Amino acid sequence: MPGSPTTTPLPPTVRVEAAGSDVDSDAIVLRRLQWLIAGRLGVTTVLLGGTLFLGGGTALGQAESPAADVLRLLVIGVYAATFVSIVWMQAKLALRPLVWVQLAIDLITTSVLVWQTGGAVSGFSFLYGIVVLIAALLSSPSVVVVTAGVAGLAYLTLSVALGSGWIADPSHVAAGGGPDLGTAILRNSVGLFLISLLANGLRQRLRKAGGDLRLATASAAGYARLNEDIVRSLRSGLVTTDADGRIATVNVSGASMLHGEPVAFVGRPIAEVLPDLDETIRERQEGRARRADGTTFPIGFTRTPLLDAAGEAHGNLLIFQDLTEVTELREKAAGAKRLAELGQIAAGLAHEIRNPLGSISGSVELVRDCPTLGGEDRHLLDVVIKEVGRLDELVTTMLDVARPITPERVDLDIGAVADEVVRVARRGPSEDADVRIEYSGCEARASVDPAQLRQVLWNLVKNALQFSPRGGSVWVRVSREARGQVITVDDEGPGIADDERERVFDMFFTRRRHGVGLGLALVKQVVEAHGGQVHAERRPERGTRFQVVFPPAPPPRLSA
Repeated sequence: MPGSPTTTPLPPTVRVEAAGSDVDSDAIVLRRLQWLIAGRLGVTTVLLGGTLFLGGGTALGQAESPAADVLRLLVIGVYAATFVSIVWMQAKLALRPLVWVQLAIDLITTSVLVWQTGGAVSGFSFLYGIVVLIAALLSSPSVVVVTAGVAGLAYLTLSVALGSGWIADPSHVAAGGGPDLGTAILRNSVGLFLISLLANGLRQRLRKAGGDLRLATASAAGYARLNEDIVRSLRSGLVTTDADGRIATVNVSGASMLHGEPVAFVGRPIAEVLPDLDETIRERQEGRARRADGTTFPIGFTRTPLLDAAGEAHGNLLIFQDLTEVTELREKAAGAKRLAELGQIAAGLAHEIRNPLGSISGSVELVRDCPTLGGEDRHLLDVVIKEVGRLDELVTTMLDVARPITPERVDLDIGAVADEVVRVARRGPSEDADVRIEYSGCEARASVDPAQLRQVLWNLVKNALQFSPRGGSVWVRVSREARGQVITVDDEGPGIADDERERVFDMFFTRRRHGVGLGLALVKQVVEAHGGQVHAERRPERGTRFQVVFPPAPPPRLSA
């Protein structure tokens, strides 16, 4: 219904007890039994012992009378029953049978006392009502009714039997009969009946009060557990402070971010942990938090007044998140933006440089062909033409990196293309002649762009040649594996550092003095455009290994 209050669901056992179970828990019954046994022992010792040893002008008060012998046996019986009950409880046996045993002991003890002290007019007849009240404390209403019925029957039977002389009357009081005897029987019977009604009423009230108390206790415990679970489950840090700005509590996630245990921060000023906290601002803030070891890290946090039930602020509640990853992503995004802008500028410059390079190359070649040119001058012009060619190659690479890569795929043998590139590389410039290039491979078909595949292979081989020492070797292998068609290029250079393995494919990252850092960036772009993967690693013995994995070509469709 709209506007109806909601409560936290309670455990089923609590709901059953609160709903009105007539049976108390074993813990409650055990506690009440302990009090009953202790009370009975005290009453027996004080009341019966005092009557026996102090005397009272009756047979019961005469230490050498038969009634005194009965009383002694009764006291001994009560002590023995108490011992058995204690052993029973220590053995943790069923408590419900023990309840019946206790009620039976009390009824027998009361009946013997009533018999020995005058029956209907006995001063101990009130104990029947006490037994009924005890039954109300220990068990259900049905047990109370049974106990009251047995107590009333025992009282009437003793009264009639003693008054009629059917059994001996040690006190010689009941045998007199008369109106007083009938009045006593009527008075005690009505009293016992009223006590039974009162006991059942008290039982109902006690049960309801106990159920309400258990419901309230379980509800409070449930809310406390829920609150602990919520605080424990928070992935954000949660800090509460008192009115003086000192930390009162820190949740587990917050303490973990601060590299300490929650108790280590309790009592410290919040300014030591959050030095950038501005208590005049309630909106979300960003700043740095100080860990237990003194290091700092970026966080985002909000501050809210901590209110009590009356709405009065007695501190602050702060929720904060670690922004280390967010900050790194921001820095990477800013760096990527700068690189993208730089790439656009570089592409524009490359386009503008290309035409002058063509003019320079053509003019130098015309001058070099002049017959009057000396040998040294001709050599210098050859160097110029070579460098112009290198610049033209660099400009072409820059333009390739800047433009989107769209492969024009065909089904071809990667091994054959790799063998062709290796043959061309062996006839390369004179400075690469001292490095041996070895090829081994097999037929490995894939759906790739032939021109772009040659670009990938050429850049990887050229990179390996540039880092290999004189007299070293470069190995190019093509293999078919479960993960795809694999191209492996190994060199015997100094090897790649662990912190450079991911950066080596970034644009403009290079370890060469005269390098620009575009060749491997182009390799990564081409391979990923084909749905492949490329990575670099240090070889166990010496040098660096680059591996490119292309998805294998799909099998040809069979014609119907």
